[in-house]
Amino acid sequence: MKPAKRFEKYFKDKSVLIMGFGTEGRSTLDFLIKYFSDCRISIYDKNILRLGKDIRFITGDIDHIHDKFDVIIKSPGIPLTDEFVLRYKQIISSQTDIFLREFHDQAIGITGTKGKSTTVTLLNTILTDCGKNSILAGNIGVPVFDIIPEIDDSVIIVLELSSHQLQFIQKAPHISAILNVYPEHLDFYKNFIEYRAAKMNIVRMQNENDRIIFPIKEFAGLERKSVSLPFEIIIDGDQAIVYYSGSSTVLSLKCIELRGSHNLYNIGTALIASQLAGCDIKDAVQSVYGFKGLEHRLEFFGNYNGVDFYNDSISTIPQASVAAIKAFDNNIGSLILGGHFRGEEIVWTVLTEELKKSKIDSLFFLPDTGRMMYDDLVRSGFKEIHGGQSSILEWEDRQIRCFFCSNFDEMIPLLFKYTPAGTTCLLSPASSSYNMFKNFEERGKLFKEKVINYAKEIKNDKI
Repeated sequence: MKPAKRFEKYFKDKSVLIMGFGTEGRSTLDFLIKYFSDCRISIYDKNILRLGKDIRFITGDIDHIHDKFDVIIKSPGIPLTDEFVLRYKQIISSQTDIFLREFHDQAIGITGTKGKSTTVTLLNTILTDCGKNSILAGNIGVPVFDIIPEIDDSVIIVLELSSHQLQFIQKAPHISAILNVYPEHLDFYKNFIEYRAAKMNIVRMQNENDRIIFPIKEFAGLERKSVSLPFEIIIDGDQAIVYYSGSSTVLSLKCIELRGSHNLYNIGTALIASQLAGCDIKDAVQSVYGFKGLEHRLEFFGNYNGVDFYNDSISTIPQASVAAIKAFDNNIGSLILGGHFRGEEIVWTVLTEELKKSKIDSLFFLPDTGRMMYDDLVRSGFKEIHGGQSSILEWEDRQIRCFFCSNFDEMIPLLFKYTPAGTTCLLSPASSSYNMFKNFEERGKLFKEKVINYAKEIKNDKI
């Protein structure tokens, strides 16, 4: 059977509403037009578009929709009201939901607040290096409907899964992994409990023949029907040892390109998943040693004026920035924090406590959460010596310079002036980017561009 034929029961001669017309919504439309020309398509989006006489477009208040549909395909990031869900609960689905109903047995799915992209990319690299036929899709930027024509019985499908994609699934991947769950996306969900519940569907919707991988330090009491594969990592000198199911794998820390202890858990997850998929562990470990990581994730992009510059724009919550700080073993000369404020349940305590222990010379704060973080430092016991555009905070026997900048143009010259040679300048904002940028990628790219261009300017001035 051709892969697309498996979807006839969902779409053939059906009335379909596509909720949201971003990347995944457009992918759904293309799939339906190509394979199911007999279905009746409606699209809901806040922006009014004209897509042809055979496609009905709906905009406005979501609760004003009362039409009859056979299936609703919700795109990630489209918020649904309680009233809408109550009215259409039985037919709300998504690309991920329908895809997993058909390809559950071939899928390895990974979720978590942080580390998903790194882990799925590493896993896909390991599988490929070990000779497996692997396809990477999902939240990483490839809608699952786009890969359907490429799937045969030999394919292993590696999926990055967001909370949005997991919210309405009825089947979870045969091999699943959950990395961590921290407060995030609280501008979308009612609270952290609702956000966590969406993530936990990756466990809840498994059956007794499935496998779930998780770090025991994060999910000691995890309830599950599936076979449990908890693991832990022990550091022993220059080695990291991954323990799970009575076995262990030894990694040389000197051979691992990825920085930070948090990345050891991403590596552990990928190694266990690759073994379950049939990879030889020795080959998998060699693949790990050759993996250099992804853009915007503790990404080294140059040494300028004797300072190593790192772009960690992906760190949009305090816990991620704490992990980044720890990765540099107290060699951070300047740290850039701040961005969009997304919810009252985001607290800075974990970051504040880490800054008390660190030896960072200077903090650079961006709007809007930068000021919130600074105020939290003062409330937690840091002594404020003087204010203004720059301040000095004192904790025990050390001082930290603090600068408040409205943008990177204002900040970059100060970074070059105040970051000591031989240290690291780290962008790890502990906040999302939406108040100033389209996304974290745009923020990271602009930061790199501004630093590189300024370094060229001062080099030319010296000639």
